[in-house]
Amino acid sequence: MGGSSYDRDVYSGSSYDNWGTSDYSATRFTRHTIDSDLNPVGKKVVSQSKHPIVIVLDVTGSNINFARLVYDKLPMFYGNIEQKGYLKDFDICICAVGDAKYDSYPIQIGTPAKGIEIDSWLEKIVLESGGGGNEYESYEVMAHYLANNTEFREDAEPVLFFIGDEATSEIVSRRECERVGIECKEDYNPWPLLRKKFKDNVYVMLNKYCGDNFNERFTKTWQKVMPPEHTIKIPEEKAIVDLMLGVLALQKEDLDVYAIDMGLRGQTTKRIEGVTEALKDLASTTAISTNVSATLPSNTGLKLTKKGKRI
Repeated sequence: MGGSSYDRDVYSGSSYDNWGTSDYSATRFTRHTIDSDLNPVGKKVVSQSKHPIVIVLDVTGSNINFARLVYDKLPMFYGNIEQKGYLKDFDICICAVGDAKYDSYPIQIGTPAKGIEIDSWLEKIVLESGGGGNEYESYEVMAHYLANNTEFREDAEPVLFFIGDEATSEIVSRRECERVGIECKEDYNPWPLLRKKFKDNVYVMLNKYCGDNFNERFTKTWQKVMPPEHTIKIPEEKAIVDLMLGVLALQKEDLDVYAIDMGLRGQTTKRIEGVTEALKDLASTTAISTNVSATLPSNTGLKLTKKGKRI
């Protein structure tokens, strides 16, 4: 189940596992034209929360299952933030990105929401399943939009997650922005501005290309536009929520303590090891040391020393 303010069944009628095999497809993710509420033209993302979270889903054909997977798992994500106290006073804005050269709706922009209201924004997304087969999506167009069209309170600590599997570009094209109705005066590098707007809390959760293998050329394009440790490779698709929660948890606790958290919510040894490996470079930059005396659940197969280190 989800958290106290975002309760629905996370697994029953799973959109990810049962897509196209039940009546799920008759009620969600069936839109073929963009909802006016998601149209980026003239829209601003405005949050009054202390911790705004923006999640950008790549909904092109090679990565489309993640929209369904995130829908299934988002109550768990939200509920664990609440229950573990990783953040206080937060909301979530769901956006979608495609290919501005080929897609009809390459930029879809949600509105920050709390609790079960987030579902209504997820369900408005058009899963266009497009892209141009050019091993590139318009992440930098989304970066330009979010850098220039988000409004947060002065003391906010926003966090931005891109979830995708292809390369990005350092330079945004004025022409591509204009094609989708987003103002842009010239070709330029939007990433420094985006990182400043989000106080350097910008991350890409990078999936295997078409679910097969990581393309190191794609990885390097992301590592050029943000700190290398902010490019986080997804070891298995269903670990996406564990990874995003881990990024948030590392602001407060040691990675080994986060391993305890994963064990307590029933994750397997394989999942725990994959997630901690994916997050180790980021964890090394936070340098949080937490003295704990705890034991992992027996299902993990891991033990801890007095200082919380795995052995």
